[in-house]
Amino acid sequence: MSAFYTTVSLTLVVILGLLGQAPSVRDGIFTISQAEYGQAVYDDQCVSCHGSMTAIVPEMAALLADYTFRSRWKGRSLGELFELIRDTMPQDSPGSLSSQQSAELVAYILSSNRLPAGAVDLADDVERLSQIEFEP
Repeated sequence: MSAFYTTVSLTLVVILGLLGQAPSVRDGIFTISQAEYGQAVYDDQCVSCHGSMTAIVPEMAALLADYTFRSRWKGRSLGELFELIRDTMPQDSPGSLSSQQSAELVAYILSSNRLPAGAVDLADDVERLSQIEFEP
């Protein structure tokens, strides 16, 4: 079953590439396990400021899975979100997250915004992520 999803995901990426279309957040661009790793990083590094992904009212910092977040990031690239996380978070130790942890956090944020998972991990390469727009 896993090989099937990998084949379908890779085929979709190839087809979109041939059509000149960038991958979409709706194409399953991260895996469930990557989002789970991202949740562990989030619980350790982010929840104290941003609160739970299911929170309705922000604690100290903006919520990352609500209408305001989706509106603010709509049309912006995942590369921009990735760089913001990697370079400026957490607030008490900016730049301390690895590229892999930052990609896992982006995967968790996408998952928490009810976007579908796929068979291939989200890249931790800002150039590739910059080609993908956040379209909730």
